Amino acid sequence: MRLRNRSFPHPVVGNLDDVPGAKFQADREMTTDKQNIYIDVEVVSSNNTINDLISAGKAAYVVHVECSNTLFRRAYEFSSATHRIAISMDDLNGPVEVNTFARSRRPMNAYKVQKAHADYESAAFTIAVGDILAVAEGEVFYIESDFDALKNIGSIIEIRESDNQGDHPMRAQFDSEKIVIFLCKADFALYKELRANEAVTAALSGLIVLPALTEALRLLQDGEEDDTRWRQRLRFRVESLDLDLENGEPLELAQKLLELPLKRALLSTKSLAENAGTN
Repeated sequence: MRLRNRSFPHPVVGNLDDVPGAKFQADREMTTDKQNIYIDVEVVSSNNTINDLISAGKAAYVVHVECSNTLFRRAYEFSSATHRIAISMDDLNGPVEVNTFARSRRPMNAYKVQKAHADYESAAFTIAVGDILAVAEGEVFYIESDFDALKNIGSIIEIRESDNQGDHPMRAQFDSEKIVIFLCKADFALYKELRANEAVTAALSGLIVLPALTEALRLLQDGEEDDTRWRQRLRFRVESLDLDLENGEPLELAQKLLELPLKRALLSTKSLAENAGTN
């Protein structure tokens, strides 16, 4: 997402010589802990037009974070000169492009920028909500993590308690950003109790996640045009492992993506049985 050095239909502070001498810059610092990546941003603007719009709530600062390796893309809007953004370690890996700009929050019919280039003379511009008004130099950070699109299954799959009463089969929903698996109330209660036990996690994965992931891969093969997050990440993961999405069997592909969950489930079950026999 390159913003600087573009041709905009109106003067943009920080872009080329649209507003000579005006400063719009963002100092960014990236830090990490075990769970999150933090981006601390400090915006400095010398242009009174932008500053007044921010103060009046008619414009806001935006930090746009994009990682092509994980397909993460998100914009964070704020109004203070300093701001901290927290992003899960599971969402970023490799080059991360960070852009900072100011955009309109209100439509404006007679927009003028203080000390704009003489080419604009006394022209006034129509500004729509979301139009960029100022832009800082972009920056690329490099994040090295143990990212695996399915290592943390919560990145694309969420298991929820069903609203329906009584026992019923689990069902999956594929029309949101994550694949959502619904369990009946009794099954969900047992799932919450057992998932903390590492010895049975593999078996749970096979029973709950594998069928939903198989269906998700079938939907990808059908070629439905959809830009939901789970589709992007799942397609990326298949390609990164050099798997044949078009011609592969969904069930086999799902097992490879989950690193052969049946094998791990059998081994963990055998271990549990052996431990039970010694007690």
